[in-house]
Order: sequence, then C-alpha cells, then structure tokens
Amino acid sequence: MSKKATVLFENDGLILSKVGPWAIAKHEKISYFSSLFAKSMKKKWDCRLYIDLYAGAGKCQVEGTDKIILGSPLLALNIDSPFDKYVFCEEDPGLLDALKTRVRRYFPDKDCTFVEGDANRSLDQLFKIIPKFSSKFKGLTLCLVDPYRTADLSFHTLEMIANTVFTDFLILIPSFMDINRNERYYISEDNHIVDNFLGSADWRIAWADPLRPPRAFGVFIAEQFCKRMEGIGYKNESLEGLELIEMGTRQNLPLYYLCAFSKNPLGQRFWKETKKGTNRQLKLW
Repeated sequence: MSKKATVLFENDGLILSKVGPWAIAKHEKISYFSSLFAKSMKKKWDCRLYIDLYAGAGKCQVEGTDKIILGSPLLALNIDSPFDKYVFCEEDPGLLDALKTRVRRYFPDKDCTFVEGDANRSLDQLFKIIPKFSSKFKGLTLCLVDPYRTADLSFHTLEMIANTVFTDFLILIPSFMDINRNERYYISEDNHIVDNFLGSADWRIAWADPLRPPRAFGVFIAEQFCKRMEGIGYKNESLEGLELIEMGTRQNLPLYYLCAFSKNPLGQRFWKETKKGTNRQLKLW
C-alpha cells in the first residue's frame, strides 16, 4: 500500500460519517464501477465529469469499530484514471467543510467544485458549474445518487440532470431500510414522499390493483423506479439489474438496492462486470 493510500485510511481528526458494516460492500461497488467507467471512457470524451449529489464528509467510520473507510468522493478521486472534473453536493455545512479540507489535503491537483445545499434545490447552482459541452467539447457524466431516505430525492432532479448533460447514473434505492419499513406512512393519501421520489402518483393505482404480482412494498417501489427511469430513456433489467445490499449479519436482512442506469448498453455492461467483480464473500466487521 502506498504512503498516500495509508494516510487516506487514517483518522485525520475531522468529522467522520458513521456507517454500518454493510457500507463496505456498497463502497466497493461504487469504487469498482467508477474506476471502470472513468478508465474505459478516458480517450473517448474530452471531459469526464463526476457528480456526487450526497457527498458527505469524505471518510466514514464503521460503527462499533475503529475502521475508517473512504466515502464516495475520496473513492472517486482515488481511482487509477481519475475523472477530469468533480462536483460534490452536500447539504450539511459541517460535513462539507470536512470534505473540502480532505480534498485539499489529499488531492490538491484535482479539479473539484463544491455545492452547499439540498441537491434538489441547488440545481441552478449545479448547472452553472457544469462545463458547457458541445460537439467540439464532448462530455460524459457519471452521477452518483446515494440518498439516506426516500424523502431526500426528487425524481425531477434526475430528469433535469439527464436533460442537461449526457449522464449515466449510479443510484441507491432505500427499499428496505426506509420504504418497506414505512409502508403504512407512505401509502397514506396525504403523504407525497413516494410521489416525489418517483415523479408520479401512478404507482398508487398499480399498488391498489388486486391482480398485481405479490411484492413487498419496498420491492414494488424499486420496480416502479426502474420503470420511471426507463421512461426517460435509461435501459435497465428491472429487479434483475439491481444489486441487493444486505446487512451482513447472521439474518442477512436486506437493506437497499444499488443499480447503474445508462442509455448505452456499454454502461449496463460496466454494471454487470461490477457485480461480477465485487460479489465475493466480504468480511463485514
């Protein structure tokens, strides 16, 4: 391990986001896919842009241990063939300050820009930062979308980004850790969180259909999300293309789905390779 890599995994005294041990598997998949995406596209585009809508502090501590793992921003910066430009969005000022310090400390040569605020409400600022791509300056974007709760993401945000830049998405769907757990709350007629998450209330009609295939509520919403992404041009394989992340305990309780969405078959090939390359038995502290 290089000196730089060793330092990256040390406790640097700044804020650390607390994560469960299952985050190790998720972060490995994010790193694998980001590296594969950036390296494969290096000579095909003038600018490879990386956007992280929920960036966090850059480092995390696994709960109940002293183990430090890299958050998604430092994972993306630390790949072999880095992106040409990075944009990190974070709502929490304390987490964002820690991230800025870490980026300056460990990756001072990288082109990084930061957006403070709720990503759903900061699109104007985000789009001012994104380069103006054209036929003479071609750009390809990978956008990581890792919300903690369903309420944190508006589907309108994904549509706006997709309509502004040529984008592949890597998205977490909080199917079991949030959606399934709060089924009674979310199906209430006066609750619009899932409507906003899917960008439509049509799911209510499908959910009420007595002939629909039996599904847990969290799985059903994941399917609906795939259909909504397909509706804006993103190929996927429904639930077959999603990667289920489990708690990693003896019960192996499911937590969330992680999936890449692309308009190009190559993007889906990258995701299949990611799943194949990371689906080994991990030691989850």
